[in-house]
Amino acid sequence: MIYRKVISASISGAIFAILFGLFVPDPTSAPANSICQYLSSVIITIPFHLMYSFPFILIYGGMKSLLSEVISRRITKHQKAEFIVSGVLHLAFGSVFFLIFNPYAGILSLAAALLFFVTDRYLQNKRASYRLTQALMSLEIPIGVWILFMGIVYLQSLVAGN
Repeated sequence: MIYRKVISASISGAIFAILFGLFVPDPTSAPANSICQYLSSVIITIPFHLMYSFPFILIYGGMKSLLSEVISRRITKHQKAEFIVSGVLHLAFGSVFFLIFNPYAGILSLAAALLFFVTDRYLQNKRASYRLTQALMSLEIPIGVWILFMGIVYLQSLVAGN
């Protein structure tokens, strides 16, 4: 179960950074005037979002997901009820950041919790158990996404002459 949580965090962390980069390309600058400026902002911010969100998703999300699953299995005996209780607990743990930080951080943590839950359930239905080697290999996903987008940023700077 722990190995599945690491794999879920790797997949959902990479997807979260890409989606966050697409929806909020550069929160500190003016809106893009062209599609090229928008894509450039997206490509630049995805590694930044990944670098800061992935450790949080891996550590906090993994622990809380594990806790949610254990609690939901002990509370309920039916699989459908366990699914609902686990989902509610994931969202409850994700909503903690509404209280600690601002509402914007709360919305982002809810989105990350929901994405983690969906990814984890998909992996749970796909296979019964995962091994340590698979969990360690899954950590290549966020690293690969980071290298890919940083490589694109580097190529952009070469082409632009900066």
